[in-house]
Amino acid sequence: MRFFQRIAEERIEAAMEEGAFDNLPGAGKPFTWRAGDPVVPKSLRKSGYTPPVVVLNRKLEDLRARLSSEVDRTRRRALLAEIAETDMRRAMELERAVRDARRR
Repeated sequence: MRFFQRIAEERIEAAMEEGAFDNLPGAGKPFTWRAGDPVVPKSLRKSGYTPPVVVLNRKLEDLRARLSSEVDRTRRRALLAEIAETDMRRAMELERAVRDARRR
């Protein structure tokens, strides 16, 4: 496992040197936590880390809000498809997180 961790860290460092993380959306802004967000260690919160499940939950909230105000049938169908896909991705991410937590 350490082998893969070392490779990941090397790739992250190389990407940082190349500037891959420069000018990301929200860079330099504090992350706002909402009630119901999963617990994340303080050090990760301070660094701006957002768990994938939180990102997907927020996207679902936004999509559902857009759906409730949409009147065009074609756009409603597209939003419903995007909601279904995002919900599936969220469920997969939750399963992965639970599986990883059980391994520890």
